[in-house]
Amino acid sequence: MKLRVFFVTGVLALFITACSGDQEHPTETSKDRESSPSAEDSSTSNTKVNKEKSSSYENELKMSESNVKLPTAFPKREVSPSIEINKEKEYKVSYNAEAEKVGSFSGKQYASSEEAIQAIEEFSNGKKVGPFEEGAVNLGHGITGYGEGATGHQYFSWEEGNWLLSISSLTQDEMDHAGIAKKIVEYLETHMLPAPEEKGIVYIDYPQGGNEVSVDVRWQEDNMIYRLQTTRVPLDALEMTASVS
Repeated sequence: MKLRVFFVTGVLALFITACSGDQEHPTETSKDRESSPSAEDSSTSNTKVNKEKSSSYENELKMSESNVKLPTAFPKREVSPSIEINKEKEYKVSYNAEAEKVGSFSGKQYASSEEAIQAIEEFSNGKKVGPFEEGAVNLGHGITGYGEGATGHQYFSWEEGNWLLSISSLTQDEMDHAGIAKKIVEYLETHMLPAPEEKGIVYIDYPQGGNEVSVDVRWQEDNMIYRLQTTRVPLDALEMTASVS
């Protein structure tokens, strides 16, 4: 009988020890996993940090605060801004992340809205294709794009509201302009660009090889022209532009 009691007591002791060990090293529960920061949470956090940085830089710029706008969202990373130009009628802020330049944003004040519109028109000159039936492509959502080739280059453009969107590359690189345009059109269905008073342009240029890209976004509001420049992919450029406030 004593031996049996001793055996039962020993088993209970081992069971209690095992339970204590489990409490010291608990396994991950579904609740733990749910409380872990997601990519969306991280992106929201970065946006908040970038907004705070933008606000602090707005106070350092000499231009009237009512005319100053800056992007607050960047491609899934926190950035470090630095002021390149700081004048009463012009400013430029560059953004870097981990020693890599993400892009730059600037604002320039003209003597009148007419001069600002003219500056946009001069930059847009030659970047619009069509409209003509040959070369027309259905981009979805009721939008039609037009493509053409000339002197070793191929061009593609379409319009959305007051925005002209234009793509350029070398013919030999055989870039899929229509495919790129369809992705952009789909993206803009859920992301709104700033509203130009008269005109705005997104110019996407692929240098030789097609492995790199330069995106130049400009739009006019009254006598101001705002401009975003980046070598990030077009959707990243649009993400930054859509966040400008």
